[in-house]
Amino acid sequence: MEDTTCDNDVPIPEYRIPVEARLLKYLRLWASDSQALTADHRPLEEELRSLFEWYICQCLRYGSLTEWWSDGVIRLEIRQTAPQEFKLLGVTWIGCEGVTPLEIDVELDPARSDRFAKTIFRIGALDEEGRPKVFGRRLDAGGLVEKRPRQNADWAMAVELTPPSG
Repeated sequence: MEDTTCDNDVPIPEYRIPVEARLLKYLRLWASDSQALTADHRPLEEELRSLFEWYICQCLRYGSLTEWWSDGVIRLEIRQTAPQEFKLLGVTWIGCEGVTPLEIDVELDPARSDRFAKTIFRIGALDEEGRPKVFGRRLDAGGLVEKRPRQNADWAMAVELTPPSG
């Protein structure tokens, strides 16, 4: 079966749609109704936390923290900063080592439903010697968001991702 609905009008199962496309769909839904439920009746914020766990893992491949992986987003704050722009603040598990703050700015392309126009991805803090550090699991997630780095140079990883032209 092809990944279209044209031939037989059977919708593509949600799990077969790429993570970024699902994030776009649910961020747009969140912008219109943050209390909405997904098609399978999950709270929207719960679905977004789950999808961002996978998206974080994909983003980590583009930087120096390739040994890190997100093992669950335990806090997520979503702010719409412009009609097509969102700032996501949160805390994620890094494997079973501990937790770390994250900040993701995403820009949506109103003409596309499959990928972001731009992502600025920031994760992790640095210790006194400039090495990435993970915080203890008992640390308050809200406090960690508030104490997150504010400058790109202070994050363990900060990278801008844009899709290829064309």
